[in-house]
Amino acid sequence: MSSKANEFTFQNDMIRQLVANGWLLGKPENYNRELALYSEDLLGFVKETQDAQWQKFCKLYPNDPENKFLERVATQLNKADPNAANKELRTFGTLGVLRHELRDRGTRFSLCQFKPEHDLNPDTLARYQKNRLRVVPELVYSP
Repeated sequence: MSSKANEFTFQNDMIRQLVANGWLLGKPENYNRELALYSEDLLGFVKETQDAQWQKFCKLYPNDPENKFLERVATQLNKADPNAANKELRTFGTLGVLRHELRDRGTRFSLCQFKPEHDLNPDTLARYQKNRLRVVPELVYSP
């Protein structure tokens, strides 16, 4: 068996395992290469879990709020200094954006919900269950 065939078999096994454990299967054409985001998941999570903040954001940016939001997230993701003395600067980059809220002109968004330590708060548990994890096979990243 060729190494290419082994790689393809391994890839498919990994994808099957991820999907079997709740991950979504994506398509390369739905990936926003310019912003390096899967827009459907980001916008879907925010709208489903933080509707009041989303409505406020839409009033602030009435012309194409979805693209404005995606661009704002991408900007925050592209900055990173995990060793910055200023705590505010540590909110940049992937981990910073996931750990801290994204803020823009008085709006605040969480881009994920970490697993609660207990199930005493049903709202937190419901938000956690709305997290979206997606695998996109054969995604070639290049703007």
